[in-house]
Amino acid sequence: MCKKPSPEEIFGPKLTEKEVMRMIQKTSGLYSRYLGLSETLKSEFLEFCMGERGLNLTYDPMFKAVFNPQQYAYRLEEFLSLCLGEEVKILHALPTESSRLTDEGSLLVMDLLVQLESGALADVEIQKVGYLFPGQRCACYSSDLVMRQYSLVRSQCREKNQPFSYQQIKKVYTIVLFQKSPREFHKFPGQYLHRARQKFDTGLELDLLQEYLMIPLDIFLKSQQNISKKIEAWLTLIAADDMERIRKVLEAYPEFGEIYCQVFQFRRKVEELMGMYSDALRILDANTVKYMIEQQKEEIEQQKEEIEQQKIEIEKRDEKIKQLEAMIERAHIKE
Repeated sequence: MCKKPSPEEIFGPKLTEKEVMRMIQKTSGLYSRYLGLSETLKSEFLEFCMGERGLNLTYDPMFKAVFNPQQYAYRLEEFLSLCLGEEVKILHALPTESSRLTDEGSLLVMDLLVQLESGALADVEIQKVGYLFPGQRCACYSSDLVMRQYSLVRSQCREKNQPFSYQQIKKVYTIVLFQKSPREFHKFPGQYLHRARQKFDTGLELDLLQEYLMIPLDIFLKSQQNISKKIEAWLTLIAADDMERIRKVLEAYPEFGEIYCQVFQFRRKVEELMGMYSDALRILDANTVKYMIEQQKEEIEQQKEEIEQQKIEIEKRDEKIKQLEAMIERAHIKE
């Protein structure tokens, strides 16, 4: 991997659309996969291979390749340090799958999960579609981290033949980056770092372990035009694919050339790149279907509630009619 490479080394030579299409067509089966992409993904694919645009890291495989804690721990350490506002050191990566809090046979799958030198756990999630990661899901992920901490500490105590204490359990951090953030975030224009931890309304201070950081990348890109802090450079690296922003990052922090060099090497790996785009489309389609089903379920539940309410109203009216009929009948008897 080249360090602080020149722009020519990073971006490589520009290609025409015809040259890129020839690259696609000469690889067996690649052209049919290209035709299966949406028009938006086709355009992104071509423009990236031509050198006209970058590649944002909100694509899951690319995010994990760049921030792989086993290969590039120093990158994730710096990013987490800036996010959390304190220096962190990664001890090791942890398995990202867990069935602890889910239905039997299903898995809760995290994107990047690491244990820090302090003993704390940090889960970093990258989400292209914000509505698929609501607050409830975030809470479940955080709760799973607490249970992992509990299991880790208990097992370490057993190995060392030491007594267990809940005070040995360390913090857990859940960090979620949204490419397209949920509507709730848009009530706070210009705010792109939302930190949270549990507090008591009386001012009582207890360490309840769970902390959160939500980062709406779309709001960040709208509000941030210049790069004055390194956290802004990292978020631009992750979220932006226009060449002007990429050049601003490199001007402010030339050391980011190493990462951009890694990303732009995918221009010469069209088969791997196509696999990433195909996976992105498959996941997006699956998520869209899931979202539509959830929306339909909500509509059906709402309709059920409305029908139940109508039944109650009809029953009340029937009761009133019966009361009126009884009154009329009594009146006739008196006559």
